[in-house]
Amino acid sequence: MRALENTPVRLELTSSDLTTARETLEGPFASGRFEARPVRDRPFSFRHTAVGDTAMTLRETRFAGHLGGGLAPHDEYVVAWMQSGTGSFTEGRDETEFTSGMPVLLPLETDYSFAFDDFVQKCVHFRTTDLERVAAEREGAAPGRLHFDRRATPTPAAIRAWWNTLALVSRTVTDPEVSPLLASEMSRLAAVALLQLYPYRSADLPPQLQAPRNARMRTAVEYVHAHAHLPITSTDIAKAADLSLRALQEGFQRTFDLAPTAYLRQVRLDRAHDELRSAAPGATSVATVARTWGFAHLGRFSASYMERFGEYPRETLAS
Repeated sequence: MRALENTPVRLELTSSDLTTARETLEGPFASGRFEARPVRDRPFSFRHTAVGDTAMTLRETRFAGHLGGGLAPHDEYVVAWMQSGTGSFTEGRDETEFTSGMPVLLPLETDYSFAFDDFVQKCVHFRTTDLERVAAEREGAAPGRLHFDRRATPTPAAIRAWWNTLALVSRTVTDPEVSPLLASEMSRLAAVALLQLYPYRSADLPPQLQAPRNARMRTAVEYVHAHAHLPITSTDIAKAADLSLRALQEGFQRTFDLAPTAYLRQVRLDRAHDELRSAAPGATSVATVARTWGFAHLGRFSASYMERFGEYPRETLAS
């Protein structure tokens, strides 16, 4: 996987305007919907800083007010922690409250909502491809999407290593004269510290895709997993993997005994299954989840779902 170019990020903004605050915080998330308002008739104030580059960015938000909203699947691994105030996020049936000083890995591939009041929060944003490359180097494997066990409690040693690493990284990248080479090394160190916080596994891919000769097919499969929530086509997949449509068709048939579109549909069924299984009672419907994952015909969706999971989607939702 070719390394992407990094663009420096430096931002410092102070404002008392709610719209400016909302739009600034939505900025890194194309899929975000944020709502901001003052609380208890107090004047609103906001300060946000960001420093680093497009591979890794350190962010701090001071927010005298209420911030709520939601995020759809996005393309950054984000670790966040509170220094003061209250905050929580809800993913399906599960609500997670922030504890002051405890780093939390936010969801990447599922919708979630959040609410914060009068808070100071710090975050580290990692570009997916960079974190996945570091994980692959540690494992001696090709890069691929990582699946973290976010419910695991980080060990005291891992948390200490995270804070020690972040102290060094912060001191280094906040220097306006930091070199691109040193900034890249700081990004790698922070990535290693994150990989030690939570257990993870790489995307489940057939062993044959690990072989160097199948690098383009692996790229195609990873593209499907990373973009299943978008209206992608076989042409998009082929272009991402630098393959012809014919080579793409033959590769998927040889590896999965499926056409690329059938494999994409299978991945989307899996995502719909995960969303229905984790949905809070009354929070969604089968029709809504089906539409979210590109299934316009509810009857066909239910039949395909039954064939794959042995139960109808309404049964998963009710369980």
